[in-house]
Amino acid sequence: MTRSNLYITLSNGDAITCVADSSSAPEQGYIVENLIIPLLSFSNAEHELALLKEHCTMNDQRINADYRYEIDLQKETVAFYDELYFFKIGVFRKGENLTRRYIAYLEKIQNQIVKDMFKGYSNKALIQRANSLPDFKWDDEGVELRQRSLLSNGAFIYTMRGNSLIILKDN
Repeated sequence: MTRSNLYITLSNGDAITCVADSSSAPEQGYIVENLIIPLLSFSNAEHELALLKEHCTMNDQRINADYRYEIDLQKETVAFYDELYFFKIGVFRKGENLTRRYIAYLEKIQNQIVKDMFKGYSNKALIQRANSLPDFKWDDEGVELRQRSLLSNGAFIYTMRGNSLIILKDN
């Protein structure tokens, strides 16, 4: 079993710490699929906190944690590190940046059929395609946009205004 200390900024700006006690290496899938991806989809601090309480020990840190996740739900970014604890001074520090493992797992689980369908589309072209379809008839486009946004780790952000998708950031 792998433990992780989570350092989270909720969508309302509140900062919290908690511990994910089971299956917290990204390759094990549990933390990514059952906690991180749902957290990134909420944009509602109450829902985010409820999910965290379901999967984590709140307001705690463990000295035997293997990993550290830094999750910013305002910026929709996730960073993943080794977690180091220095016993002499009682301080947690982040170790090696392991975010590439988190990104690799996201890429692995991405829906290959949808990915192939839109591989020739830029983010802008995919947004235009979705906006040209009848209201909310863009399920496949929406899945691809969401995956691209998650995989970009904050480099591609879009939002919905009215019935249209708008690009906020596309680096």
